[in-house]
Amino acid sequence: MALLNLFRTESSPQLDYSMEQLLDSLEDVVLTVTQGDCLQYVNRCWETLTGVSKKDSSGRPLTAFLHPEDIHNWRMAVQEVTATRQSQMIWIRISGPDDDVRWCEMRLQSMNPGTLYPISATLCDITPQVREDEIRNASHRSLNGLVQNVPAMLFRSRNNLSWTMEYVSDGCLEVTGYHPEQLINESQLSYGSMIDAQDAGYVWSEVQDALRHKRPYELIYHICDADG
Repeated sequence: MALLNLFRTESSPQLDYSMEQLLDSLEDVVLTVTQGDCLQYVNRCWETLTGVSKKDSSGRPLTAFLHPEDIHNWRMAVQEVTATRQSQMIWIRISGPDDDVRWCEMRLQSMNPGTLYPISATLCDITPQVREDEIRNASHRSLNGLVQNVPAMLFRSRNNLSWTMEYVSDGCLEVTGYHPEQLINESQLSYGSMIDAQDAGYVWSEVQDALRHKRPYELIYHICDADG
């Protein structure tokens, strides 16, 4: 978002009222930062995100609101803007009301092509998305721990003639002689190419029939393993 005309002039640094209404109506944070990381302007969404009023935020360092581990990311992004004069996008954590940590996607850029400061930035709260990812990853790790103890090859494949693998358990090595990463997304070979040519048509037709009728299936067929 370009914020070059946020302020009238140096002698009259008041934000245009209609522009302020527009910025306050946005559901994402809009802010400007001057030298020393000092907040020059924040819109109303900032108050919702941090619990600190626009008035009380003015002049305070942005870094005071960042998670300590993310201050370095902010500094590196500023350096990149300085070096390239191009916008940068980072993920950072903001301390919200009652020290609630909010994950945000920040896009920052210099407002004036001739100088670094002031820097304008937008913040989008992505906490729900991040938390869903964390829950999904934790569930995936738990499932992996369970699956890896099963003395068999468990897999998920696409419904194509190559049976392109999206997931393969570690049991793959004992059954086929190949490591899972060699089969996933056909990185080295496809599972379909391992099925004996005399059985490939039978496997395909039986699976398609089972899918059409939404029933489980059990097949016996030959594959050619890593040892031939």
